[in-house]
Amino acid sequence: MIDNLTLTSPITYLSHADPTSVGMTEAGVRRINEIFDSQLARGLRPGAQLVVLRHGQVIVDRAAGLASIVRRTAVTPETPFLTWSCTKAFTGMCIHKLIEEGKIEWDAPVAEYWPEFGCNGKGPATIRHVFLHQAGVPARGLYTQVLLWPNWEAVTRNVAQLAAEFPPGTKSAYHLVNYGFIFGEVVRRVTGQPIQDYLRDTFLAPMGLRRSWLGLPASERWRAAGIYTTAREQIPAVVGFSRFAVRHAVMPAATLHSNAREIAVFYQMLLNGGQYAGRRYLRPETVAAATALGYEGLDATIGWPIRWAHGFHLGGAIALPGHPVTEPGMGKGSTIRTFGHFGQATCMAWADPDAEIAVVFLCNRLLDEAGVQARYRELCDAVWDAIC
Repeated sequence: MIDNLTLTSPITYLSHADPTSVGMTEAGVRRINEIFDSQLARGLRPGAQLVVLRHGQVIVDRAAGLASIVRRTAVTPETPFLTWSCTKAFTGMCIHKLIEEGKIEWDAPVAEYWPEFGCNGKGPATIRHVFLHQAGVPARGLYTQVLLWPNWEAVTRNVAQLAAEFPPGTKSAYHLVNYGFIFGEVVRRVTGQPIQDYLRDTFLAPMGLRRSWLGLPASERWRAAGIYTTAREQIPAVVGFSRFAVRHAVMPAATLHSNAREIAVFYQMLLNGGQYAGRRYLRPETVAAATALGYEGLDATIGWPIRWAHGFHLGGAIALPGHPVTEPGMGKGSTIRTFGHFGQATCMAWADPDAEIAVVFLCNRLLDEAGVQARYRELCDAVWDAIC
């Protein structure tokens, strides 16, 4: 049960709650910490942060290893990490705020707010379609688009002119970066503010999240964690996103830089039904709509069954005819009500309203698919095991 303390007091990371006071075992929490340390010792990442909250109380708060291998700088709780696609949850909640205010409609065409978008077969694409990765432009021209990422006007002009790869609404195919460019431009057209400013003014600044930015500021360039990999298939992502021009770029699907503490606060606000530290940011029904199932089935980009909410992945195993049962990425205790997002073989952030738990893990080494899924499951299963 969420208590008044959770709603009226900001989360304090200077002390940890007694695990037993929030229904977790001391042995289970020790095991979470042991796994975190073991993954570092096994070389699964140079550096990482991990935060676990239960009932709004800090249970685990870890920062360890190296932010930069070259400069030998240590990870601290404030070290900004690139969160990759964990960014999408923040961008999605900006759209939900505007829906709540009546400025955007779920099933209105994107072109109603951004007329230039409604060409080349994209006219029927709605706001709901974008949330569910059904807008028809998952990745066409991705590699030629890379050069445009640092220039908002150029990249959104490119996205507006893309031809639909399939009729909008006919299937789901993960929109790696176009999800963010579409929603970011809709926010700009509706509010007159760039998405990074709207996110800061609506959520980040009033919540006290002053170490989170959409696009890394130049002043943070040498404090931010580097990006590394041991997996051949991840080399293009590491090379591309290691360029400061890309990390500095406003990419509302991929370039939120933050730390585990601040992302956990954001997820706690969602667990609180849109309220945090005595201030309401969203209505409970807005959070419920954002985290409700929108699509369950095969994702044509990812290639396996998935559950999409509206800006989030949903948890639990998925069984589709003709496909192996998928392992629950948010751990064995997750269900269709568990919501969160993963980021490019490195990061994860999720929350469960029934268990009243939030988990954020950020790191700076991309693994291959098998390695990253094992890393996620090991940590997440330990969290579930620690709950009495």
